Amino acid sequence: MTHNEYPPAPLPTLESGVPPNVEQFNPHEEKGAYEEQQRPKTETAKYGFLGGPQNAYFGVSAMLGFRERFSLCYFIVFGGALVGFCLFGVVMMIPSNVETETVPGEWYWYRQPLFKKCIFVHIYLNIIAGVFAVFQFIPMIRRRKIILHRINGYFVLSTLLPAVITGSVVARRAFGGDISTQAAFYTLGSIIGFAAFKGISNVRTTKIHRKWMLRTVTYTASTLTARIITSIARPIISISSAYFSTWSCDEVSFLLKSSSLAASMFPVCALSPGDDPKNVYVLVRASVNEDPINFGSAQRVTFGMALWLAMMIHAAGVEIYILATESYQWPVHSLEAVDQHSSETSSKA
Repeated sequence: MTHNEYPPAPLPTLESGVPPNVEQFNPHEEKGAYEEQQRPKTETAKYGFLGGPQNAYFGVSAMLGFRERFSLCYFIVFGGALVGFCLFGVVMMIPSNVETETVPGEWYWYRQPLFKKCIFVHIYLNIIAGVFAVFQFIPMIRRRKIILHRINGYFVLSTLLPAVITGSVVARRAFGGDISTQAAFYTLGSIIGFAAFKGISNVRTTKIHRKWMLRTVTYTASTLTARIITSIARPIISISSAYFSTWSCDEVSFLLKSSSLAASMFPVCALSPGDDPKNVYVLVRASVNEDPINFGSAQRVTFGMALWLAMMIHAAGVEIYILATESYQWPVHSLEAVDQHSSETSSKA
């Protein structure tokens, strides 16, 4: 065997087929760190919490699962208002506070056995339903905790529907029992019950179920807006002093705690021994600048109008919101929203 005088030529260097701008996997690197580096950024990581209020807003929005720009804002404003209204009403859950916290003159009727039971059931169940209903509209719970979403949904409905029924009983005498107020309450109870029934009937069709549940909660919150409208309308009608409501002499005597004082304020209530004060009526001026009975009269005059107006506002508002979110497709048996525009773009690509 002869020895070669010349060393063998070096092997040719092969060029890599991987483009130079693509980062290659280094086997000496830590695998976990590499995977973390290559993983797509999530919405929370994209926006973060240190880039100002706007980035913090989008970070919280992504963390809760909201996919639209203003959904978190709507949730904070309207959901927060509903929870705040319910928490404000917690004082009414103490029986001794109901007489003082209700509208002047209402306790005359609510102290009666039927109305007394119904008003307490209505207050308790409405507050519970309002607080827990907010959690139904957090997308993260709907997508990741579907069992919790369903259990809470049935719990909310089991409290809301009895609250609506007892509220319809109390509506006969609520805010004086004016016919327009009764009609508003009965209409509200009917549309809430119908919307809840439609939502439950379509529980497996997510897109339809979502619409009817939004309507159910939005209709229920009409009473909150009605109280806001009433608080605005009361001072306005007090300026003209041209609005009155009808009270029985028995109601007036009960509120004033004196039949003689009632007779001095309203001479018609100076009755003969055989007259029934429940069948004798007087007109009480509606004003927030006078006695409690006048304040109660202002509530009676304005609340029917306020509730009708609130129902129209809420009915229109929820339909506008539903139409505005139609760009998100909701698969039949899925709780995950898909952006229609982005899906069309990706399919074309």
